[in-house]
Amino acid sequence: MEVLNEDDVSMHEAKVILEKRKDERDLVYDQKICYDYLVKVCKLTPAQLNSLKEELSKISILKPRYVSLILNTMPDTEEEVNMLFSKERTNLKKDEVQMIVSIARKYKK
Repeated sequence: MEVLNEDDVSMHEAKVILEKRKDERDLVYDQKICYDYLVKVCKLTPAQLNSLKEELSKISILKPRYVSLILNTMPDTEEEVNMLFSKERTNLKKDEVQMIVSIARKYKK
């Protein structure tokens, strides 16, 4: 198998991809395990996911990779956001961190 391209996707997007594959053909063992896990963990609807991604992408410093990272963890506090970005080469301002937390909390309900 040859890799044609590589993208950073969140767990929610991976769930959507696996759902499409499941409709096309049977999933292999590893895909079934992954899909079962994602069904249990991912609670956002596709509409919520799209609007959440849209809101996060309005923060200019966030690259698609960072958006996926935030979607996977859905941080509740500023400390969690700071931990996510502690090893990254980007420096978030305090208001950007607060904005990320408020957006994540809104969709985490």
